[in-house]
Amino acid sequence: MFGDMMKNMQSQQEEMQSTLKKIRLSVSKNGVSIEANAAREILNISIDQELMSDKEQLEDMLIVAMNDISKAIQEQEAMASQEMMNKMLPGGLSGLGGMFS
Repeated sequence: MFGDMMKNMQSQQEEMQSTLKKIRLSVSKNGVSIEANAAREILNISIDQELMSDKEQLEDMLIVAMNDISKAIQEQEAMASQEMMNKMLPGGLSGLGGMFS
């Protein structure tokens, strides 16, 4: 019984990772664009040529864009986790999922 439960949990984790990899997010701020997936993988970074001449400004814009994409990823993770929790809980208890986030 415990082994089955562990296999189910592992299967659910793998399903969650697969789902998160499919969710694409992007942010664009002041000449810096970052694309990532909700599994916290950066897929692409694009930098406006004008920023290449000002190292400090480029670093600042990268920090802002990275923080923005990180926040967007966290929000997507939370929503995906909530959806998975709702699937796992018995019918009438799905509303309690918010108690665990």
